[in-house]
Amino acid sequence: MTVERPETGLPEAVDPDEQPHAGAFVPAAATPSESAGAGPEPSGQAVGGKPEQEPEEAGGRLAGVARPGSALGWVLFPFAVVWRFLFPRKPRPFLVELPFLVVFALVLAFLIKTFLVQAFYIPSGSMQNTLQPGDRVLVNRAEQWLGGTPTRGEVVVFQDPGNWLETEGTATSSNWLKSTLTWVGLLPADDGDLIKRVIGVGGDHVVCCNGQGQITVNGVALNENYLYPGDEPNSGYLKPFDVTVPQGYLWVMGDHRSVSLDSRYHQDQEFGGMVPVGNVVGRADIVVWPISHWKTLPIPGTFKQVGLSALGLPGAIPGAALVGTMPLALKRRKRRRLLAAKRATTG
Repeated sequence: MTVERPETGLPEAVDPDEQPHAGAFVPAAATPSESAGAGPEPSGQAVGGKPEQEPEEAGGRLAGVARPGSALGWVLFPFAVVWRFLFPRKPRPFLVELPFLVVFALVLAFLIKTFLVQAFYIPSGSMQNTLQPGDRVLVNRAEQWLGGTPTRGEVVVFQDPGNWLETEGTATSSNWLKSTLTWVGLLPADDGDLIKRVIGVGGDHVVCCNGQGQITVNGVALNENYLYPGDEPNSGYLKPFDVTVPQGYLWVMGDHRSVSLDSRYHQDQEFGGMVPVGNVVGRADIVVWPISHWKTLPIPGTFKQVGLSALGLPGAIPGAALVGTMPLALKRRKRRRLLAAKRATTG
């Protein structure tokens, strides 16, 4: 009878009478030194005697993120999955990572353009010399999303309230690639929005002109030192106007009055030349390109005059504060009366 030796794997003759049991040969237990090279360790046992980590339960994780155990955890779960997908524990190869980086950059650019700031291209000279044709401006969109409203003197970008672009002669881009990149936010927008300066807001009485040829707002004359050199406050239109701006609307004019087809020219159209506040895209804050034109766009000092608005009148702010505290004073007075009546009945 022959068997294979466990140490060598070679056959060897064995006498059955010498075996402790009838049947197959039973080898002696291997020593630790002999078992070191005997082959792979059994499942669950690592080299050096350290147990391996137990395999994760099926369905216990999604995209490397443990399934939550609470309602709040489920709310945050999608964000955790996206985060782990974008930033995995094990770095992916660059060629695999590149498409994810591109998509992430496009989504981030779109969110910034939609909710924070957006670049716009200036196609015409209606706002010279404040803005030159070809300038790129950054427009603050966050204020509109947070419920803010434009104020006098701001330079705002707004959507066409109705056929203004036909008279303005502003062309829009028809290149699909350029339109797509503009929509994402990687190129400045030139999709037909207009840009003007706010002269009157809801409730304002705007008149042109007084004896000195100045535009007045609520009876206060505007010293418009931002106008294009050589222009008068009503250059190009020449007709007087007297309007009261409805609540929720704006009266806008360009700084280059002789070439700006602004609110003055659209009084016979819908809204009477006014721009609905809902059409405002945002406030232009900074000229970012070209570098030589870099500047901020603050509100001119003429719009900060005392008396321009109702709260600017002498004594108006204390009066408004007094009116605002009256409900609280009346409520406290009523409460004192109730307490006095209660004491009288219990005494």
